[in-house]
Amino acid sequence: MRGLIGIVLFLIAFALGIMVERLWLAAPPVSIHTAAEKQSVIAPDVQTRDNPQPQPLQTTSEQPEIALQIEALNSTIAQLNEQNFELQQQLSFMRQQKDSAAVQVPNSDLNTQLSQQYQQESRDALWADDQELQINDFLYQNDLSHMVALQSYGCKSTVCQIELVPAGNIQEFDASYWREVSEKLFAQPWFKRFTISTSTSTDQRMQIFLSTQEVKD
Repeated sequence: MRGLIGIVLFLIAFALGIMVERLWLAAPPVSIHTAAEKQSVIAPDVQTRDNPQPQPLQTTSEQPEIALQIEALNSTIAQLNEQNFELQQQLSFMRQQKDSAAVQVPNSDLNTQLSQQYQQESRDALWADDQELQINDFLYQNDLSHMVALQSYGCKSTVCQIELVPAGNIQEFDASYWREVSEKLFAQPWFKRFTISTSTSTDQRMQIFLSTQEVKD
């Protein structure tokens, strides 16, 4: 009897062993990582967060900035040249005022005397160019070009000569226009550079002489 029980138990144990073996073979394999392997997997991610890769610098072209700097320098140079030109004109005028002797002119023949002086004088290009530019712009800046026109004009070193004629039909020209021209001429800032002036006019023309020299009787 005991032998039969032992055989039954043996068969039951054998059957259980077979079932466990089958279950173990059917289960998916489990991968086991060591601590070192886990550290090697995590380390690259940590390194990436702690030390981000440097991004390439965004470079822009410097040519537009250089072009603006060159343009600013050119503008500054132009302003300095203009200021230098004005200073040279002022210096030339001051030298003329200092060095020129007073002209002895009789009151009765001032126009003739200035005309002769204008013909005999040498030309100071720096001073004359500036005065001629002012004279040339005078009619247009004062809205007189529809009434009168410049027949001729010029400057030497101390004297300027201006000759005006009617701009339209002489028959329709009003002689009172000459008075308006004279009043606007006397009001010009550059006119104050001259110490004396004289003018003669007819219905057909007006002649003006301007001088920076002092005149004594």
